[in-house]
Amino acid sequence: MLHLFNRQISKWKLILLSGDLVVYSLSVLSALYVNPKIGSEPWRFAATHLTPFLLVGITYVIVLYIGNTYDYQQDYRRWINIAQLILSGLVGTLVVIVLFYFPLGAFIGRTLLIIQAATFIGLLALWRFTFSALALPQRLQRGVLIVGAGGCGRRILEALHRRPRSGLMAIGFIDDDPGKIGTEIAGLPVLGTSGQIHEIIHHHNANLVVVAITHQKSSSLIKALTKIYWNGCQLIDMPSFYEFLSGKIPVEHISDTWFYVNSLQTKKLYYRHLKRLLDLGLALTGLALSWPLFLFISLAIKLDSRGPVFFRQERLGQDSKPFQILKFRTMIQGAERFGPQWAGENDSRITRVGRILRKWRLDELPQLLNILKGDISCIGPRPERKFFIDEFQKLVPDFRPADRPGEFNGSMVQCGFREKVPYYSYRLMVKPGLTGWAQVMYPYASSLEQAQEKLQYDLYYIKNMGFFLDLAIILKTVRIVLFGRGR
Repeated sequence: MLHLFNRQISKWKLILLSGDLVVYSLSVLSALYVNPKIGSEPWRFAATHLTPFLLVGITYVIVLYIGNTYDYQQDYRRWINIAQLILSGLVGTLVVIVLFYFPLGAFIGRTLLIIQAATFIGLLALWRFTFSALALPQRLQRGVLIVGAGGCGRRILEALHRRPRSGLMAIGFIDDDPGKIGTEIAGLPVLGTSGQIHEIIHHHNANLVVVAITHQKSSSLIKALTKIYWNGCQLIDMPSFYEFLSGKIPVEHISDTWFYVNSLQTKKLYYRHLKRLLDLGLALTGLALSWPLFLFISLAIKLDSRGPVFFRQERLGQDSKPFQILKFRTMIQGAERFGPQWAGENDSRITRVGRILRKWRLDELPQLLNILKGDISCIGPRPERKFFIDEFQKLVPDFRPADRPGEFNGSMVQCGFREKVPYYSYRLMVKPGLTGWAQVMYPYASSLEQAQEKLQYDLYYIKNMGFFLDLAIILKTVRIVLFGRGR
């Protein structure tokens, strides 16, 4: 820690700030050299207008600070954090336009501003990515202690092992079961009980504790966790930590109460109002840019196989409201004459042109019209058919471990009913989308098990929906389309 004006400032934040200033300087120099209107002496132009350039740089830094992009523990290799950077850079550019372009248009020309802003945002994302790739695995590594050596704890350990360069290192388990103390679970030692947690944290220099116990916690454990929290150790529950690592919510380890409490975010209110405007803007832009493709694709479908160009099918939208979805036809006519069925990876019903359209996600283009009608949004869970939704929402018996007086220890007791795919009804609370978090993170679902896996990504989106996540989804969708990674 460094001290400035009697305040402690992390050296890592200063490194981030210094890198941002270097990136801004490079973006200005690039704009001056590339802009043909500056002339042959860009250095003299920069020196003459040094003060305005400094003010523009300070404006960018302030906007980045307000956007909370100076948390050095953030992993800027993650799409959502890159999206946050890009959005903050765009907001900074808008502020620069309002404060400097209109009053000083003669100085900051349009060409100079566009080149500088585009270069700055691109280099900023590259710099932050490099910082996280170099610093997080070693210099900023954090020790993680897992409370609970049962199934929840093991699942957290597996998630950590899948991200070895995340900067998070598992130290050991804490568990109050005497039979587990001193043993190893999946190669990680059980270091002690909750009564010893303070000493274990101090001895192993742990600074993050994951509470991997989703059932009722003992009063002694609550007291121990409260004590270490007030001593400066970060606490996080298992579902929240798992969704941070994997980008999905573990449905078997949450409850309705957990989802309700963790989804109460006032920021979603203005987001919902603005999202419709963004949907209209993106849909109109998409139609204006892609209308030549409509003609070419329509001709290719007609030449390839019998049947109509467009495929219409009833889907359920927000609040189970039915609507007709519109797509380019990718299967042979009468593909479901034996009833609804999953689409397989090498499905023989898919036509030659249809396979190409699916690979590049071009069969989804007509749904821009559904967006204009308000049936769907640009981003959200994919709309599903009523046949499958009814199957997923069937009520089946729900069981819990026997832990009450009079119950046989070790047995399972029915405690009510639940959906066949737990929490699937939550998916219908929001407007479906043309693309979504589940679509960019997981392939097409072709079985009940895959549908349940995909739902975990949809629940992550519903819980965390916002402009940063939407931008991350758009970026990942563009990558899928450009590299033909659809199916």
